[in-house]
Amino acid sequence: MIPLCTDLNPQQLGQFFTPTFIVDTMLGLMENYGSILEPSCGNGSFLDHLPNHAIGIEIDPSVIKNKNVKNIDFFAYGAENKFDTIIGNPPYIAHKNIPPNTKNLLMPYKNIFDHRSNLYLFFIFKSILHLKQKGELIFITPRDFLKLTAATKLNHFLYQNGTITDFIDLGDKKIFDNAQPNCAIWRFEKNNFTRKTNILKNFNCHQGQITFTNASYPILFKDLFFVKVGAVSGNDKLFTHSVFGNEDFVCSHTCKTNKTKKMIYNQYHPFLEAHKQALINRKIRKFTQSNWWQWGRDYFKSDCPRIYVNTKTRNKQPFFIHPTKAYDGSILAIFPRFQTDSSLLKEICDLFNHTNWEELGFVCDGRFLFSQKSLENCSLGENFARFYSLKKL
Repeated sequence: MIPLCTDLNPQQLGQFFTPTFIVDTMLGLMENYGSILEPSCGNGSFLDHLPNHAIGIEIDPSVIKNKNVKNIDFFAYGAENKFDTIIGNPPYIAHKNIPPNTKNLLMPYKNIFDHRSNLYLFFIFKSILHLKQKGELIFITPRDFLKLTAATKLNHFLYQNGTITDFIDLGDKKIFDNAQPNCAIWRFEKNNFTRKTNILKNFNCHQGQITFTNASYPILFKDLFFVKVGAVSGNDKLFTHSVFGNEDFVCSHTCKTNKTKKMIYNQYHPFLEAHKQALINRKIRKFTQSNWWQWGRDYFKSDCPRIYVNTKTRNKQPFFIHPTKAYDGSILAIFPRFQTDSSLLKEICDLFNHTNWEELGFVCDGRFLFSQKSLENCSLGENFARFYSLKKL
């Protein structure tokens, strides 16, 4: 028998017990009424509302209240056990914080996931293995798995095995007490290949990214553009100085105001001496007595034309052009792979601003959410096709 850890706290176990209104919404998505599993049942949020034959699994014995709950690690539960419905709120634990006993049980999935993969992603994959044909999986999870690089193979697996039939984006609603990414409730049906969803869009997976779309997006973003991340100081407040700053940076408010931020960039200045210990204590990388005034990460230096976009913004037209070459960590820089001039760059920027990013899954509760990898791996509309013919750099 696999030994269980008995001294773990709720944070280590990723326990965030599910509010009643979420439970009710998820139960309302059930279409099967056969065998049922809740794979991480905690205090029984779902199990208390399910038929008596439903089975729960919970690693923490201190929260078990129901005789139908097995006190084991879900990843020690044999895949030969199949269910018509699997429902629940899988634990949210960063890979580095996964308990050692559980981490050992994840070895069979090393070809699907890597050291970046949160435990909830493993729960999704293993739950699908436990579904019967036409079985349904109903989970509440962070919505970021749709675009995560760490979930690329998982998303392909989902697409190859069925359809996400329902997707309820919860936006910025505060669901759990502790800070977590934006969440979504979703239902997956095994061996359903209709690709039809409750939101009247088609379920798609391209380059490992899941989208719900009606329009065609045949152009690979990475064929035409590449994306770079801005510089990260690790403490912008200390490095920002209108007098002593030696470099102007495009920053989060530049899109709205057209103004940059003057910062002390990778240069010793006596002003910083009073904050030396705080700068040494930055977590972004190791700092010592010899490099404490340096930044944590540099930006990609180039004189090539680029389009900027904030990683998080509610600006209705988030893409913009600015002559400043330096940009901070709140900004992504998009570089064309073909020759362009100022007129063409503006045209491309306008095309980006008129792309339906919400349909492509980059908008949550009215806020655009972009990352380097999610942008590079996305697809664009046919109106970008003509750039293939331009001379490559």
